[in-house]
Amino acid sequence: MSQAQLAGEELTKGFISQIESGLVRPSVRSLQIIATRLGRPLDYFVGDEPLAATKRVRFHRLAAEAAVERRDWPVVRSEASAALASAVPARERGALLRLVALADLAAGDAEAVFERVSEALRIIDVTVDASEVARLLHLRGQAYLRHGQLGAAVESLEASRDTLDRHEVADPRLRARVLVTLATAYRRLNRAAKALSTYESALALAARTSEIRTAAQGYMGIAVSLYDSGELDGAINNYARALELFARLGDTSFELSVLQSLATVHVEQGEIEAARRAAERCLERADAVDDPNMRAIAETILARVALAEGDHEQALRVVTKAESALAALGDERQRADALRVMGLAHHAAGDHAASDRVFRQAVAILTEIKDQPDLAAVAGEYARLLRARGDAEAAFDMLELSRGPSARH
Repeated sequence: MSQAQLAGEELTKGFISQIESGLVRPSVRSLQIIATRLGRPLDYFVGDEPLAATKRVRFHRLAAEAAVERRDWPVVRSEASAALASAVPARERGALLRLVALADLAAGDAEAVFERVSEALRIIDVTVDASEVARLLHLRGQAYLRHGQLGAAVESLEASRDTLDRHEVADPRLRARVLVTLATAYRRLNRAAKALSTYESALALAARTSEIRTAAQGYMGIAVSLYDSGELDGAINNYARALELFARLGDTSFELSVLQSLATVHVEQGEIEAARRAAERCLERADAVDDPNMRAIAETILARVALAEGDHEQALRVVTKAESALAALGDERQRADALRVMGLAHHAAGDHAASDRVFRQAVAILTEIKDQPDLAAVAGEYARLLRARGDAEAAFDMLELSRGPSARH
């Protein structure tokens, strides 16, 4: 292996030459790169001179943080756990617990997130490390949001934002990310005006810090808020901006999410051909990266396009396949949306019994996962169909369900 090959992109040929000549000592990070390239463990190079515990912990933490940026969650977990196996100061332990909790969140284990965050918050002094406390509160808010506990999510995310304000933490990137997540929680609670202003604040921060991903999320959040308010032209414009930024990032998951949202807005606005193009592009990208979940979501949108064109048979064929895939993948929220489209297709075909069955199945799923915003939309749409059929009593029950618990007590 030549010096240039050993150096790779991370190091330089000259640096390798200096190491070989004994002119410099590599840092732990540089040594780890060299060790990995040579297929040797780090300890192979240090022999009987063990690394100081603090350096070893720092190395593992840096490796875990780099893996977070790559979204390589197994590496995040293994590196952070390796550091936690040592005796580390409370402040360092809190940060490492947060890194492991990020891997837990990616795995969908909300309870593990809550446990690790609670432990970390107990041992970190907010007057010493306010930014770490804000990160932990942000992480807990994300876990609540994914768990459908929207009130608790807002409380934790507002606490994260307030910690940044109160302690004057100068980290615009962190603040922008907190605001994006908080705005999403507001939107899901139907607090559209607050969601929009919070997204705009995040977007302004992201633009100043060149945080492309957060800026794209901000545009996407603004688009969703405008969509919820019925301002479909503004929604489409902001989705298009988000899509452009995500494409620059090469972030396929976000690109697919924006394509899905764009297609949905076009359907609602009656722009059927534009909806078809966006959904087909989403389907093509999903196939290219082997994402069966997003493929099924794109198929659900194409079924809605077919319905809008009056082809209920095609819609039913496409959405039945999508619903089956989503059920196998365990994506209950998107499966409920597919069942909703299936119910509309059965209704268009005049099969009211089948329409009732799948609509009620969708309602049951959303009730089980406590997704009140989507439950309100599905129950409200079903109520309108029932009323059109003359079934006033069942329509009233669904209308009450769509209004949520607070409206019924």
